[in-house]
Amino acid sequence: MVTFSRRYLLVTLAWLVTRGWVVVLYGFPAAAEGWVDWWGAEWGVVGDVNYYRDSLDALATDGVAGTLIEYPVPALLLLWIPYAAMGLLHLGGEAYIVAVLVMAALTDLLFMVLIVRNRRGEHPRFGVSGAEALWIAAVPALGATAYARFDLFPGIMVGLAVLYAVRRPRVAAAFAAFATGAKYWPILVIPALAAVRSTRRQVILTVAATGVALAGLSLVLGGWDRLWTPLGYQGDRGLQIESVFATPAMVEWGHHGPASGLTVDYTEWKAYDISGPSVEGLLLAATIASVVAGTIFIVWWVLAWRRLRGGGRTEETIVWLVLATVSGFLVTNKVLSPQYMLWLLPAASAGMVLLHGRARTRLGVWSVVLVAVTLLTHEIFPRMYGYMLTFDDVGSPWITEVLAWRNGLLVLLFLYAAWRTTRLLAALPERGRPAAEGQERQTLATSP
Repeated sequence: MVTFSRRYLLVTLAWLVTRGWVVVLYGFPAAAEGWVDWWGAEWGVVGDVNYYRDSLDALATDGVAGTLIEYPVPALLLLWIPYAAMGLLHLGGEAYIVAVLVMAALTDLLFMVLIVRNRRGEHPRFGVSGAEALWIAAVPALGATAYARFDLFPGIMVGLAVLYAVRRPRVAAAFAAFATGAKYWPILVIPALAAVRSTRRQVILTVAATGVALAGLSLVLGGWDRLWTPLGYQGDRGLQIESVFATPAMVEWGHHGPASGLTVDYTEWKAYDISGPSVEGLLLAATIASVVAGTIFIVWWVLAWRRLRGGGRTEETIVWLVLATVSGFLVTNKVLSPQYMLWLLPAASAGMVLLHGRARTRLGVWSVVLVAVTLLTHEIFPRMYGYMLTFDDVGSPWITEVLAWRNGLLVLLFLYAAWRTTRLLAALPERGRPAAEGQERQTLATSP
């Protein structure tokens, strides 16, 4: 009992307190009595959960092919699980909201437990390691959005893929494949997992087998077209107000309102986009940036596949390659929602488990900035989001400047991750040349 107290009690208490706060912000039904009104429960964030429930109510009529078409079929099935459970218990109304909350909290808890179990023999001085502190802070930093959005699930699966990338490559590959099946962006992680030559075959076979199974399930339930509806849905969208490339237009709108000629509207994609004179140019810039970023990703993947053979720098290289590609995809995308912070936070937490010494310090500083970005995101949504939608002489200029700072920091995070990834890959020996281990260590040790 003493051993448990020294090793796990503090991290357990920290998780319970912070997640209890998230539940309060979520607007747990007990809050309806008013006892949390003073704290400002973020009940509005459950709009997506209500949308999931309403869509599932129509599943029998619309079929899988016409339900939640912005999500892959495996995601629909995952959201259906708590819906079916509530049906079996003959519960309705807000019961689905509570069920999604419970499922999110249990997923969060599982990730926390696996981070703790993978301490690798560490005994943190204060009972909480850097990785654990990061994840403890990450979820409340985003607020109730973390539990009210589907992105928590693929985000954590990506984090687990990073956590087991070297020691259990098949497990990592399965997590990455399931994450990709649930929401297509995690496909960006798979090339990094398959980069190590000694485990490449295992990763590719596992991803292929899992992918075929998920695709087959999707075909049976929803048909061929349903496989591609999420891609078409995203491709047709406009410039979302929170995206990096919308920032100049949003700052202009925030300071001049309707006089700027720009408007913020709720669209058929269930999001708020900005439109006006400069928006077409910003969309073109986002498209060009996405192509450039995609080209850089391919160069990184080719270098990793040619040079990454295993060894002391393998995990660090994989961690930064994942963070660089995912953050690059975020900053060049025309869509950026608050829950997208969950694409990075679990992977960074897993990376903190794997790295040591100066490598961990670098990632720790990067992760602190990421938490700051997440806090700014929380301030934007849901706390001050109204000022992003309806012009106000005081609120709109202020919150659009917060948006500019948030997006600027996010770009800096990508640039550092890209620089670090490039440094690590460039230092690896080319295929066919002997690895100068001492020289490589000396070179990397001198890098800032």
